Amino acid sequence: MRAVIIRFIDCEGPGILEPLLRQKGYRISYHNAYDSRVHLMPEIHLNFDLIVMLGGPQSVADPDKQEFFKPYYEIVENVVALPNKKLIGVCLGSQIIARALGANVRPGTKGPETGFSELQLLKPEHPIFSGIQKESIMAFHLHEDIFDIPVGADHLLASEFYANQMFSYKNKVFAFQTHLEPTLGMLRVWQNVHKEFISKGSGDFSNIDLKQKIMEEDAKIIFSNIINL
Repeated sequence: MRAVIIRFIDCEGPGILEPLLRQKGYRISYHNAYDSRVHLMPEIHLNFDLIVMLGGPQSVADPDKQEFFKPYYEIVENVVALPNKKLIGVCLGSQIIARALGANVRPGTKGPETGFSELQLLKPEHPIFSGIQKESIMAFHLHEDIFDIPVGADHLLASEFYANQMFSYKNKVFAFQTHLEPTLGMLRVWQNVHKEFISKGSGDFSNIDLKQKIMEEDAKIIFSNIINL
């Protein structure tokens, strides 16, 4: 099995997701979308069983960026149309998915959502939550744009700040507005790289060592369940 991980900024990688994929026998390739010298592989959806689109500073709501995002919208459409393909989108990746599935993506009226919070499981019976015996999980936020839930999708996670934190579509496309993937080292880097953006929010950055550990425990279960579906 093969997976490709698409990065939109160099500091936002797959985190805990990469070792899980390797444990499941995936061979992993990377595409750095932020490098204009690198072109997306033609018909990339035919060459990989799983495509992962990660976060970045670009905005799907920016009309001037639509030509840049066009091939990534097409990835979503092709994965939906083909059997035995799977797609995971995180933050910007989730917004690309939402837009490609016809949902509105826009800046949130409350401003940036940053730091840690609890997310409510809206459908705890969903197979991606198998093994989680509680009503909420810890998650990390670093975004301002938000999405509506596409028609036909299952709304799975919600926060008090912005309700639409995750959806699945046909149990093959999984869109996380929130971040469950970062390691502690990644969070330390983000605090520095994104400090200007973080300063615009009012999120919880206390006890990040403990909260990242709690988040990772549940994230491993969720990502493993998605990989196994």
